[in-house]
Amino acid sequence: MQLNTTAQPIYLPEADQSAVARLGLHPLAASEWVDVDGDFIQFHSHKVQQHRLRPQSVYGQLPGSEAAVAELGKLLQQHLLTEHAADYALTNNGLQHRPSGLQFFLPAENLWQISLWVQEDICLLQQINDEFLLTAASVCSPSNWHPADKLGRGLDKIHQPVPGYEEQLSRRVNALFAAMKPGKPLLRYNWSLQPGNELYWRDKLAPRDPAAAQYWRVERQTLRRLPETGAIVFMIRIYLHRRSDIERDPEVKQNLQALLERLAADEKVYKGLA
Repeated sequence: MQLNTTAQPIYLPEADQSAVARLGLHPLAASEWVDVDGDFIQFHSHKVQQHRLRPQSVYGQLPGSEAAVAELGKLLQQHLLTEHAADYALTNNGLQHRPSGLQFFLPAENLWQISLWVQEDICLLQQINDEFLLTAASVCSPSNWHPADKLGRGLDKIHQPVPGYEEQLSRRVNALFAAMKPGKPLLRYNWSLQPGNELYWRDKLAPRDPAAAQYWRVERQTLRRLPETGAIVFMIRIYLHRRSDIERDPEVKQNLQALLERLAADEKVYKGLA
């Protein structure tokens, strides 16, 4: 499904970025954990469609993750009813998304059902034998990766395709996960350029069309530790803006061009620029 993001760009090319491998993390107010806007129905329809087309590719949950998933469901439900009361309410049938009228039965049985409440894709990582493993994932809008391939893997293996990750970020990311405190979520942005505006982006399924319009694809990524199980919740919200639209701003165009010139060859391939 194609996305036409209705919101203004929340992240644009930075003048000083010189490499793909960077943390770029910032503290995030707990009240801003998830993003709620007018794109909800597009994401919900897309998730339902992808789960029907490729259920084993976009969703998986390993045994042993049940307690963490249940804790996430309770925390997210409370967050939506408290911080986004204009959009969510409890009814006799469960949780309601007010603008669309969609109803979600409570309690949710698994991570897939929880992921339908919000626009974000959701990954859950748990510390097992001193390593954080991906134990549950509902990812219907992957940015050129295959969620099913990552299930059960640790952080280093999950990030293997990222140029420079092992040398520059592996130790820092593992230390960050181990030190995260409940109630103190973190935010970062990731970006790519892609042909067209499909939410489910994988080159192997849809080879690049050189004639397609380029889109600035942004991931709003949040990290949050659950207080009881200690699991880490990783959420990803996708935004897609036509490159020609964002480059109407001369400064944005200049920053993007400078960034493309600075990136190494393997980084350009990873970012969809080759």
